[in-house]
Order: sequence, then structure tokens, then C-alpha cells
Amino acid sequence: MVDQSTDRPGFFRRLGPGLTAFLVIDVVLVLFLVLFAVQVFSGDDDGPEDAPVATDGTDPGQDETNPETEAPQEPTESETVEAFRLPSGNIFCEMGETAATCSILSYSYDPPAADGCDGERGAVLRIEAGGTTTFPCTGSGPSLPDGLPELDYGEASTVGEMTCQSSTNGVTCRHDGSGAGFSLARAGYTLFP
Repeated sequence: MVDQSTDRPGFFRRLGPGLTAFLVIDVVLVLFLVLFAVQVFSGDDDGPEDAPVATDGTDPGQDETNPETEAPQEPTESETVEAFRLPSGNIFCEMGETAATCSILSYSYDPPAADGCDGERGAVLRIEAGGTTTFPCTGSGPSLPDGLPELDYGEASTVGEMTCQSSTNGVTCRHDGSGAGFSLARAGYTLFP
């Protein structure tokens, strides 16, 4: 038997150097195209997803998540708005000369014990002149009243002895004379002495 491999030149030798280079480049391009197609059509994109962006520069997915941990400084500018809602629409407040009451529609914290309360407790916080902060017992959960003006993040309202401030960390309200008050957000609340 005769070894024919030595009698015949190899496949690539018959094609010549130009055609061989062309075939190698074609194979590489086809492999690249296949890998690209698999990545595109597999749906397993590990890149960041496009998140909604608010027009005011805040991240709406994070709005009003965590309460302030300490009482904010007195605002340098303040409006007089007796009832308002925060931009998320999840928190709204009513203010009077000697009290401020804020309600939250959706929250994830555990409400305080409802001893002596046959209704609901935890969605409404109230600060009164003299520094008394309470979770009033309500018959049912609050609902957002129609037509409330929006108090933008960073703005404040002062009515009588009470000041409330809107922020991406929720709302803070306090009695100006004593400094006592609260911060209310989706994930929790803080009471200030």
C-alpha cells in the first residue's frame, strides 16, 4: 500500500496563501456572528436595565423609602400650605395652628401595638403643640383626598406652630416650640423627642 498523503499536497497548499487567509477570516467571522446572535436572542443580558427616571432628578423607585433619623434643621424658606401631598402620592398631610397629621397609603414597617384600638393604627401620625406624637386609631386605612397640592421634595410648609418638610426620605413634621415631631416614610418612622 502506498502512502498517498506524501504524494498529494495538503488541502490548504492547493488553495494558495490568499485563499487560505480568506477562509480562515470567514470562519472567524462566522463564529463571531453565531456568538453574537446567541447573546442577542438568548435574552440573558447581564447589562443594567433601563430604570425610569423622574423629571426632577430623583429616582422614583427610591422615593420616600427611609425616614430621617434625626430632626431636620429649621427651613430657611417655608410656604403656608395647610394640606399637601408628596410627589409620590403615597404620603399626604394636613396642618393646623397647633397640630400636623400625616397619612401614608403604602408602608412596609410594623405598626405600633393597637391596644384599645378596634380600628387600624400605623398609617397616620400626628404631632400636637406641646410635643405629643401619636398614632391615632382610625376606622380604616386612609385614602388620598382629591385635589391636594404637591409639596415638592426640599420644600417646607409652616402653619402656626407646626412645620412639615418634604424630602425623598419622606415627610418630617415638628412642633417648632419644642422640636418634637416625627419622620414618616415607606420603610419606617422616627419619633423626635
